[in-house]
Amino acid sequence: MVHVPFLAVKIVILVLGTSIAGLALLASRRNRDRLMLFLAIGFGLLTLGSFSEAFLYEILGWDFFTVHVIESGFSLAGLGAIALLLRPRSGPRLARETP
Repeated sequence: MVHVPFLAVKIVILVLGTSIAGLALLASRRNRDRLMLFLAIGFGLLTLGSFSEAFLYEILGWDFFTVHVIESGFSLAGLGAIALLLRPRSGPRLARETP
């Protein structure tokens, strides 16, 4: 049984997440910035997890618990990549502008 609202939301997430990951990848290549690469990987994994949940549940007929555990694993990996990007770093700090 196909759940149209469920699939519609997952398709929108697929399009938006792929767009964000693609833009971050382009920025990573243009600026040679590894942080943007981590952002692209993070959003790519989040998007892949969301899409895989819909695909495995609706198309292949897997049970919802198994599918949700798989999607949660992708979400964990994606958020982990984004957390690596956001962690504090040592090194030169930008000077604060004073009035």
